[in-house]
Amino acid sequence: MTEEVSEPTGAAVSAESVVGYLREHPEFFNHYPELLLNLEVPHATGQAVSLWERQVTVLREENDKLKARFAQFLDSARENETLIRRLHQLALGLMEAAGPQAVFGLLEQRLGEDFNADRVSVLVFGAPAFVDSDKVPQFVGADSTRRAPFASLLAGSEALCGRLTQAQLLALFAESAPSGSHVVMPLKSALWDGVLAISSHDAKRFDANMGTEFLAYLRDVVVLVLEPWIAKPRPT
Repeated sequence: MTEEVSEPTGAAVSAESVVGYLREHPEFFNHYPELLLNLEVPHATGQAVSLWERQVTVLREENDKLKARFAQFLDSARENETLIRRLHQLALGLMEAAGPQAVFGLLEQRLGEDFNADRVSVLVFGAPAFVDSDKVPQFVGADSTRRAPFASLLAGSEALCGRLTQAQLLALFAESAPSGSHVVMPLKSALWDGVLAISSHDAKRFDANMGTEFLAYLRDVVVLVLEPWIAKPRPT
């Protein structure tokens, strides 16, 4: 038995009252499904289609959007899986590296090959704990003037992503280089600190909105492998 549905009465019914009525009775077309075939909705092509056809079209469009979003999710998952695998391999290589020269060489090579870095720079603001320290220019000392441009970065734990100031570029590369885009990570230990910079000539390669969770993992590994090669202050 069909349920009776009260209908708006009156000689003249405004569009607003119809809209209000349908909002209050969303089940209305369940009782009068034939109206869906008779009501016409203008389409972008200029042709009129039934409300039913329009609804089907909208559902298809929403379905296509969901499929596209799911495809993007899968692509992102695959990219993340590849990134995690490369970071894991790099971490193992760093832990097996025989000395700081090998550590810095491996960072430059693998970040360039696997992560499309055009330039890699490391500054360690601490004293080396090995004899041939003159062969490792990355150790610039705790009192180096090259630390000042990164003072605010070293005061926190977040990476700096995007463009750098001219002072920061000079500190990293000892030259006035094209800005491009960069990721600079603070290397922080109890007795020393430093920075690891990954640079690209592409100004849009790294930006402030990019995620840095994976880079934080790399930063922690670099601090760990460098720790034994940095001199500890003598007890007074």
